[in-house]
Amino acid sequence: MKDYKILALDEGGKASFNHPSKNFVLSGLIIPEKFKPKLDKAVRKLKKKYFDDEDIVFHCRDMLRKRGPFAPLRDDPTKEINFWSDYIVIANNELLSMAFVIADKEKAKKLGWSDVAILRRSYNKMLEEFVKKNLRDKNSGKIIVESDPQQDKYLIEAHNRLQATGIPSEGITGYDYRNKMTSLSLVNKLNLDVDVQLADSLAIMADMGYKIKIGGAGKITKVHSMMGRLINRKINDKNNPGIFEVLV
Repeated sequence: MKDYKILALDEGGKASFNHPSKNFVLSGLIIPEKFKPKLDKAVRKLKKKYFDDEDIVFHCRDMLRKRGPFAPLRDDPTKEINFWSDYIVIANNELLSMAFVIADKEKAKKLGWSDVAILRRSYNKMLEEFVKKNLRDKNSGKIIVESDPQQDKYLIEAHNRLQATGIPSEGITGYDYRNKMTSLSLVNKLNLDVDVQLADSLAIMADMGYKIKIGGAGKITKVHSMMGRLINRKINDKNNPGIFEVLV
């Protein structure tokens, strides 16, 4: 039986220049398929502990704004810190790695890129880096992504291109890619995939970490600092390094 690594994808912000986000972040969690049930159990336990509902869907923007089912974090600052501390312990597991492709939309616009160009370049870079860094040995890969009807086609386009041409500069043929990357799944939040939920959360963290790095984060809270340290630690993990690519 093959050993699979899953690349779970979501995003932070939007590539559209009409959207208020300054950056587009394509966010990924890379997880051994065999570890997914254990991760799901840990996250369900976390949800039950802080929100008394193991089936709520983690959505980082709502979590940070402490609204909806995450309103209890607003009433007790200590509870908020404890929650994020427990969350980060889970995300920091040595078997998990993280993958981010970031585009500064203002810089992209000055270069003449369209929103479609941002999406195409982001998906291409993400899949190429995943194959190069995570599927070199006996591992095979699966992609699972939070579906967006407006941009799914650009992910599929990138996947199809690699199936046809591979990555010639790395000595990876289309045949090699097809043998390694065996499925691509489009899901929505109701599928309750724990890896996709974490990928959503990590997008906000990566965006914050990037802003802190370039000095554009504004007021830094204790939670923001915790997020930034997690991203730096995981990306620079020598034993299980992540992906952090800034397109522009």
